[in-house]
Amino acid sequence: MCGKPTIGIASLMIVLGMLCSATLLAQPTFTAFSDAKEVLLNNYFEVTFTLENGEGTQFMPPDFGQFSVLSGPSQSFQTTIVNGRMSQKQSFVYRLQPRRPGQFTIGAAKVTVGGKTLRSQPLEVRVVQGGGNADNGREEVFIRAKLAETTAYLGQQLLLDYWLYYRVDVDGLNASSESDYAGFFMRDVHQYDKRPIREVVNGVQYNAQIIKRVALYPQQTGAIDISALSVVVGIPVPGTGGTGLFSRPELRRVVAESKPITVQVRPLPPPTIARFDDVVGEFAIQAGLSRNTMTTDDALVLTLAFEGAGDLKRIQPPKLVFPPEFEQYDPKEISEEYFDLSEGVKGRKVFEYLLVPTRPGKYTIAPTIGVFDPKAAAYKEVNLTPMVVDVQQGTGQSAGGGLVADATATDATSEPRQQMRLTKGTGTGFFGTPLYWVLLLLPVMLVGGFVTYHNRRAALTVTDPAALRLLRAKQQAEARLKAADAYRVANDSRAFYAEVERALLGYIGDKLGISRADMTKRMVQEKLTELGASEVQTAQFQTLVRNCEMALYAGMDNAAAMETTYQDSAKLLAEVEEVLG
Repeated sequence: MCGKPTIGIASLMIVLGMLCSATLLAQPTFTAFSDAKEVLLNNYFEVTFTLENGEGTQFMPPDFGQFSVLSGPSQSFQTTIVNGRMSQKQSFVYRLQPRRPGQFTIGAAKVTVGGKTLRSQPLEVRVVQGGGNADNGREEVFIRAKLAETTAYLGQQLLLDYWLYYRVDVDGLNASSESDYAGFFMRDVHQYDKRPIREVVNGVQYNAQIIKRVALYPQQTGAIDISALSVVVGIPVPGTGGTGLFSRPELRRVVAESKPITVQVRPLPPPTIARFDDVVGEFAIQAGLSRNTMTTDDALVLTLAFEGAGDLKRIQPPKLVFPPEFEQYDPKEISEEYFDLSEGVKGRKVFEYLLVPTRPGKYTIAPTIGVFDPKAAAYKEVNLTPMVVDVQQGTGQSAGGGLVADATATDATSEPRQQMRLTKGTGTGFFGTPLYWVLLLLPVMLVGGFVTYHNRRAALTVTDPAALRLLRAKQQAEARLKAADAYRVANDSRAFYAEVERALLGYIGDKLGISRADMTKRMVQEKLTELGASEVQTAQFQTLVRNCEMALYAGMDNAAAMETTYQDSAKLLAEVEEVLG
């Protein structure tokens, strides 16, 4: 077989498919957002109509019906450039006040973009009567854990949101305890709508926003309990802030805690299709060939990609059926990655199949994959688009660089060398004298000493990647903490907490040999305990990571909290380094 198999075409096809999807996402969109699901009578709320990736004209608001317009439309324009890609956003904001209680629909607004009329989606708003004195036994802050579904199939993706409800000013969140999500494969989700909304609870108006989102994938059947998330909330004490530019009020600490949740995980029903490849989720499946014309001397690579919502860990290379004229090699996993989107988490997993034709001909490759769609609770067969490959007769010889390197063969054998005979000299000259032997052995001694020195230095130099990773773990963690301290001094809280989180997780991942994609809280806890870390150190590590997550999600910028987090992180890493070595 001549040459190494080329995989560029198949990868390029799948990348082009993703670029096409990205192009579709960049099309103009027109959406509506209300900062209130529920609002008290005689209160107000805001509605925002947003046009993205387009220049709009002839904007027409809806008939607000049972709402009085207090102000608007106020307009705003925003242009951002990320990775060389520009996006535009134009917003129209109205402040409304309800006229009477009830459930009301705000209709679609319209705007013209490039001669085409776009319409926003309708909004539902519930108007309720007030509940009297809001301080009469009502909570100032509390947390609700919201799970769209409390029943799921094995491997189905579930999004769990933790909502913070508050009717007072909030300054800082610190996680106290969190579920270990035993029985789930869990991933933190960093991208979601962080805008606060208004909601009425027991007749009291609250602001509410998501402070944490996780994606859960059930790994076992039966009832799985998710324990409460407990958070310490800082509430400014009125009249304690002083008048200085950098003075901050005293904070009153309040503990807010969600209620536990139980998820009923069902096993998959008996398959109703001929073959099932243990793929559970909502996936788009793509396949591509490295070439469409080849010879029997070449190798063919089929690239198979899964992209969508589901547990990628469960997906193993499907046993595809190929024409019998192809010799098949074991498939291998190329990549696995996850993407945070506003509607949830999507992942992408890619496999490669290596095929070698044994005879010429024109062959059709049309893989079929059996999947289970948990949303539809049904099995389905995904028939990929047939791909045709034309195989020509080769020379039957490999040009090198194939699957197995050809050994260098030779039929010739060399005759044995004649024996060398040493005779003792009879002269009394320089040969055989002590000086002769010193000069003769001196180069050997010098070379031996150099080799010994070089080997000793090589022994001290770490060349094993795993060992090198261990040595660099502390250095990288210290560098990130140093960068975090600079952000702390600059009062850049988001960058500060991001660097501290990277320092903690990066250090522990390097030390324990765990990638970020595979890292779970339970795994880290078990590994640290196995290696001799104390329960206090393990718990403190988990607490610091949760505090960083909360700060990143909720936008905490308390200077004292950043100082405490920095000092605790530096101290903990030093202690753990002594234990792990």
